[in-house]
Order: sequence, then structure tokens, then C-alpha cells
Amino acid sequence: MDKSPSLQQKIEQFASEELTRYYTGEKGIKLEHHTVGEMADSFEIIEHPQHYVIRGNSSRALLYGVYRFLEKVEGLVFFDLQQPKKISPAGISQHYIGLPKFARRGNVFETIDDVPFLKSMLDVGTKNGLNEVFFTFFLWDEVKDALLEDIEKRGINVTLGGHSLRYLIAKANRLNVSGKMAADGAVNDLIGEETEFTAAHAINNHDFLQDDKAQQQVIQVIVAYCQQQPVIRRISLWPEDVGAKGEEAVQFLTRYISFTEKLQQALESEQLDIKVEHIVYNAGLSWEMLERNDQQVGTTDILYAYWGRDYTKSYENERDLRAWKSLIDWRQATQKDITVFEYYSDHFMLSELFPLLFKRIAVDVEHYKQAGCDGLVNLVVPLHKVSKAQPHMGNYDYQQYQQLNNIIFARSLWEELKTIPYLLSLPMQQLAEQIEQQLAQNSRYNAEFFPSRVVEANNPVAKKEVIDMLTAIERLLNEAKAEAPLIHYVEALKQVVAVTKKRWEAL
Repeated sequence: MDKSPSLQQKIEQFASEELTRYYTGEKGIKLEHHTVGEMADSFEIIEHPQHYVIRGNSSRALLYGVYRFLEKVEGLVFFDLQQPKKISPAGISQHYIGLPKFARRGNVFETIDDVPFLKSMLDVGTKNGLNEVFFTFFLWDEVKDALLEDIEKRGINVTLGGHSLRYLIAKANRLNVSGKMAADGAVNDLIGEETEFTAAHAINNHDFLQDDKAQQQVIQVIVAYCQQQPVIRRISLWPEDVGAKGEEAVQFLTRYISFTEKLQQALESEQLDIKVEHIVYNAGLSWEMLERNDQQVGTTDILYAYWGRDYTKSYENERDLRAWKSLIDWRQATQKDITVFEYYSDHFMLSELFPLLFKRIAVDVEHYKQAGCDGLVNLVVPLHKVSKAQPHMGNYDYQQYQQLNNIIFARSLWEELKTIPYLLSLPMQQLAEQIEQQLAQNSRYNAEFFPSRVVEANNPVAKKEVIDMLTAIERLLNEAKAEAPLIHYVEALKQVVAVTKKRWEAL
């Protein structure tokens, strides 16, 4: 007889351990299962004269309740990747209810095989209410053994997929490929450099989506992954990151959605309770891959990923309105779940001119909620290796800088949860707003310069406007009197701005 603890027992044991680790009070604490709200992760905290009760809809909800209890009673918040921050405890006021705004809340990792960093992100993400981690198949193969215990005891759902298609085809053909080889190939794809892996495993979306045998082989490989690990709750396998054009675009979505439906049916036939979704995105800036037009919706869920936004504005501005209309059209056309894929911690897209996006995130979350979206995930991409190799980037701590946006993202997905006043003093809040107003302009060039970025200074037509932007940012940063946690971020940005400005002036 299997006497190993269930996942629910592991989660509740971990919740008790976290209380022992951080709680210093004398009142007792009871953990109870109880229906709270409509979402599985809702919880409530009740204060009685002699004890507290933390009640939740699930074991994971109880864990979230423990962290909110520690925030309210002990004055502990977990914003930093390394250590908690002490704030003035607000207390429970007899009754507190924690309600998530979205059922699905997660981080996406495609190539980061830094296990200590991933462990920290899992820990801090859970402490602030995230419930999912998304890996490419090849990254999962590299890190799963190191992360599985951390994932299980927190009750985190795992999604596998991303741009893993050629890796899965290679495995289906029993070729000797490693996750590390595939990850290196994915990184080099961003700068157009071929690796041994990408050269040996080039594929075409159009060909794969017409090859039923190849699809069935990949499906068998995916089913085997899902049978091995019960933490896998969703498959989100994307086509290769090449825009569909011309005749290929006409049938792309139909064939791609059909493939995801075959995958869903295969998982169900094996009695695996795992969802499948198809991505809707503008790979290579292809509107045909983002817009539904006359496409019939399928029976799988949808991940909506619009690349190239101007983060100084909401979607409804003229530049990005077409993408917003596409999202609303998909939402109105289906009853299936729709999750929005955002890039708030993407150091490739946003570059080392990495903007704070605190106000944009808060506004976006409300817009996505009002639009009826079911989930929100944030892409976490490391500093690009080309940037990392440059002398002025020696002290650039990308992990801490992108975590500034990520912590705002995670906590924005819960009702009435304060973050910025705990994270920043009033002067630093004002500085953060100014940095966002100036530096978020960097994002508006993503589509215009694609595949180049502002830091690469390859577009002489835009020379004056980019130099004007950099000059304004430079002036702001030089005049700033930064305090923690923005001190090192501001100093690093000064160097990036100075080098980037010189590149543009030399054009």
C-alpha cells in the first residue's frame, strides 16, 4: 500500500512549516477547508479571542492564507528574491478575505536554467499568489529534478510547451538531443545565429501541420511526459516562431487548432485530466496568426500573446487598437478559457533599457479582467548573452530589476492587495512614475525596429527621436536621488543609457 503523502498533505505540511518558520505570536492557528468565494484559491482569515482560523477552498488556498496572515499579523512581505521585508502589521480586524482576480496566474520560463534563480522565483511567486509555472519541454528536462519538490509542496501547476516543437520531433525520432542544446538553440535564434541543434533540426510549421504521422509521433511523446508527472496540468505547444504569410497563412490557424484538438483527445483517451491550449500571436509580426477573421474557434483553450506593444499607453491607443479588437473578438467567439501572455519581465524585448511598468501593469490587469479573460502569465527572459558580454553590463543584476515588475504583476492579480506603498517610499514612488513615463517609450520601437532593438542602434531614420528620448532619460537619472530598492537599478541604467546614446550619435 502506498503510504507516501498526497500532494494535498505535502502542501498543508509546508504551510505549517512556513508558519513555524515566520510566526512569532502566541495565539494558536487552525487551518481548515471551507468554501470561500468561487475560485479555488480563495481563502479567509478569522480572528477569535484565543486563536486564528485560516480557511480555504483548497490546500494551496490555505498556503496563500498563511502568507497573507504573515503579512497582516507579522508585517512580513516577500518582494525580494533573497529575504523578506518588514512592514508595519495592519492586523486582521477580525475577518479578512483573499480573492484572486484570475484563476490562472503564472510565470513563463523558456530558456533560464539557473536553478537557484528558478527556486527563488517559485518561492517568491507563491508567497505573492502565483499558481503556475510554464516551461518549454527542453527546459523542463534540464531543471525538473531540481525543482519538482519545490513545485509539489507549493501546489504549483506546471504548463509545458512553448517553442519546443523541433525538440519534440527530434525526441520522437529517437535522436540524441539534450535540453541544454535546445535551449542554446532557442537563445541563438533571437540573434539569427545557427547552432548545431538548429541546423540539424530545422522544421517548417506548414509542413508539420500537414503531416499527420509527425503530429501523432509528437503527441505520443507529450502523452508520455504527462503520464510521468502529475504536476503537469496544461500543454501549450506553440508553432516555431516564424510568421505565417501568403498561402500558408490561409490555413495556418485551422490546421494548428486541429493539431491541439488531436492532442487534447489523446490525453483524454489516456484519462489524463490535462488541458490543452493554442496560442494566438503575431510571430514575425504576422496579423494572420493573431486575428481570428473567419476562423472557427476550436475546443481547446486560448493563450493570447501580442508582441510589440507600446507600454506607455493602453491597448486602446491607435497603434495597438487592432490587437485589442482581436483579443475581444476571440473572447466573444468562444466560451473556452482565454489567458493573456504578457512581457513585463522580458529582458530581450524590453532590453537592458528595462522600464518599470507599475502603472501599466495595474491598468492592464483591470482591462483584462473587464474583458472577461481567465488568466494572466508573465514572460521572464534573462539578459541577452550579447548584452551580458559587454563591459558596462558587469554589475547589471537583471534578476532583481525584472523582479520589480514581476512582484507588482503577481500581487495585482488579487483583489485589494497593496504593494507599491510597501515596496517604495513616497519619493521613490514618484521616481518610479517618472522612470516609467520616460523609459517605457523604449517599448514603442519593438515592432518598428524588429528584429533590432533600441540598444542596438541600427535605424538612422529614427536617430533624432531616439536620442531625444535617451537624453531625457539621462537627465532624469542623473538628477535622481535614488534609495533602496532602486539605487543599483538607477546606476545600472545610467551606464546603459550612456552607451546606447553614443551608439546612436555615431550613426
